[in-house]
Amino acid sequence: MSKDFKDKVVVITGASSGIGECTAILFAQHGANVVLCGRDEQKLSSALQKCQEKSGGNVDKHLAVQGDITDSQVRRRIVQQTIDKFGHLDVLVSNAGIITKNISLEDATEEAFDLTISTNVKAGFFLIQEAIPHLEKSQGCIVVVSSITSTVAVPYEIIYGMSKAAVDYMTKTYALGLAPKGIRVNAINPTAVSFTRFERYYCDEEESRVSYLKYASQQPLYRRNSTPEEQAQTILFLASSAASFITGQCVNVDGGCSLAGPQVDY
Repeated sequence: MSKDFKDKVVVITGASSGIGECTAILFAQHGANVVLCGRDEQKLSSALQKCQEKSGGNVDKHLAVQGDITDSQVRRRIVQQTIDKFGHLDVLVSNAGIITKNISLEDATEEAFDLTISTNVKAGFFLIQEAIPHLEKSQGCIVVVSSITSTVAVPYEIIYGMSKAAVDYMTKTYALGLAPKGIRVNAINPTAVSFTRFERYYCDEEESRVSYLKYASQQPLYRRNSTPEEQAQTILFLASSAASFITGQCVNVDGGCSLAGPQVDY
């Protein structure tokens, strides 16, 4: 796959840390021109520098676009700056999202609901819409980052899980609708991923940390959580020509977690 992405243009949202950052670095390593998008300017700059290092220090090969993906002007700016700099777009990785921590069925608020749906569903939906004309020209593809909570019920993550169920449906429907244009659309559905916002959220309090470590130890494969690099490798595959006849799929990258269900205390 190393030659697949030479001079391809890849836009990645949520690229300042975790899965997004690892994905950006991996695409840069495989020769792509990467557009990194994120809210945190300092972290985004650090991720950009890592991509430049993978490209032999070439500071012109990649681009960082700072902003909140829920803002329609930011979404338009991401696509426009990509086209202005590189002239085309080949791959869109819709990764940006938030997780609502430990919200019970009784305590869920409208504020948390609106913020989660706006970030995890609405922003990705309309960014894809902005990118379609350019992806059609390049016969490009889209990879969306969903979650196994889209199909595995977790009561304290009800809002997050609902948002990811919507992301799965969006993935499949966009795949069917965009197939005549030659655009492939797939998703990855990770389990808990180490060194990401999931781990930060669930390890800031001792009780949550104990539950998190128990969850990791009960993962069917290897008795650990996934790494961002493992998720990034799957994204790279789905965006490559090796996956040229794959579309509309939501791929569980979860070490078998979805087979057994989350072994956690509710």
